[in-house]
Amino acid sequence: MISNFWLEFSIIFAASLVGGLAIMPYSMRLLERSAQKKPLKMSVSTLKLLSFLQTAVLSAIAIGVGLLAAHKIGLGAPYIEAALAGSGSLQSFVFMIEIAIVLGVLAGAVLLISDLFFLPYWPEQIVDISRKTTLSENLFASLYGGINEELLMRLFGFSVLVWLLSFAWHPNIAIFWIVNVVMAVIFGIGHLPALKGLVGKISPVMLARTLLLNAPVGLICGWLFWTYGIEAAMVAHFSADIVYHIVGTIVLRRKLGIKMQ
Repeated sequence: MISNFWLEFSIIFAASLVGGLAIMPYSMRLLERSAQKKPLKMSVSTLKLLSFLQTAVLSAIAIGVGLLAAHKIGLGAPYIEAALAGSGSLQSFVFMIEIAIVLGVLAGAVLLISDLFFLPYWPEQIVDISRKTTLSENLFASLYGGINEELLMRLFGFSVLVWLLSFAWHPNIAIFWIVNVVMAVIFGIGHLPALKGLVGKISPVMLARTLLLNAPVGLICGWLFWTYGIEAAMVAHFSADIVYHIVGTIVLRRKLGIKMQ
């Protein structure tokens, strides 16, 4: 059991490192915009290294604590665990992937269509970033969203909160949904620092946009996590980000008359 735990930890941690590397090009694009207002105090290479190390440390803590809490309440990464135990079913794995992709694509489509209504209220800085980011940068950023954000929000946040509540109430569907809503709100709040770094003061409209539009993805990924496992939440989040960041970028640039990069 102990050896399997560390194997499971190692596999998930390796995935988080891939996500940490994948977000670098997109992060540097945002940093480039922010640096126009506030010069950097260190070299870009040093900043990249520190950022990656921070991601590695936070991921290790989130995965380790998250797995321990998840196992206490009957959740976790069942497909990885089954593969390590040699008892995995390809049919059930494929079914999980299909469900996760469909729900992720639907969530991404809802996010994209809804955001088009907010387009007239977008600050120029957000429009500028949308003009300059490449599709490859958005693709790699989607990997980070699907892997690292789900490890932090669902495997760690969701599991730990349900585990703590389990000392007062036996985990049930009502507790899961309450925690799911809480984590969806926290998921939206987690996007505010990056937004503030770009635009400075956040308008009420952009605040509402950030909180409301991230809710569908958060709620769906939470449900998938306790129903199918963290793997399903990752696949759904990645699928939603592909629709929003890739298809959305194409749609936005066509509306703005911008040549694709």
